[in-house]
Amino acid sequence: MKEIDLTLEKDNTIKKFIVMQNIQSNESEYVFKVDKDGREIVKEVCEELDYECEEYESQSGYFIKLKKSTEIKNSVSDTIDLLIPLPPKNVSEKLTNPAILTVFIPQIKAVSMLREKVYLLRIKWIISWDTPLTVYDVKIDESRYITRYFASQKTPLFTILFGFDFYITSEGSGSRIKMKEWYKGPFKYLAKNEIEKHLKKARESLPEVLIKI
Repeated sequence: MKEIDLTLEKDNTIKKFIVMQNIQSNESEYVFKVDKDGREIVKEVCEELDYECEEYESQSGYFIKLKKSTEIKNSVSDTIDLLIPLPPKNVSEKLTNPAILTVFIPQIKAVSMLREKVYLLRIKWIISWDTPLTVYDVKIDESRYITRYFASQKTPLFTILFGFDFYITSEGSGSRIKMKEWYKGPFKYLAKNEIEKHLKKARESLPEVLIKI
């Protein structure tokens, strides 16, 4: 069980990303030391992803234990690796604009900015809908960056969650990207096939696009 101290970071965006970053590993349980803001962030993540949370207090502070499975519960996902002849910092900067998704996801018809780090996706698939998407990005060090896109939409009948994780590390004179796409919602077996198509197209087109933009 891994313990992470969120009270050392004052920026709430980074706090949430630290939570997201950690729960992508194969650990099944985490303990987060939290302040007031950290408590709300961890509880929000637990609610979004259907994870169990247990709160407790000790002499050293306030804690939340998060229990998860390796994959997001009831989701489908797939992962690819890409090599890009650009330094990690440049790749990270280019990925902060999720409009790049339109290159390899034909179901996304438009991407517009609502406010900083929050966008609106216009999607046409089995049904058509508009979905807000939040971009989280963090610099671990000069050679490691993480960018996460997280989208959610609730309707009277169902909730759709989906996202993309980009783990960027230096490799030689360029970068390696471990890219994961995941989806939770109705039609997930159809979504699994679409994810495979998306990632195949991303493998073919994303390196060239990142170099050009």
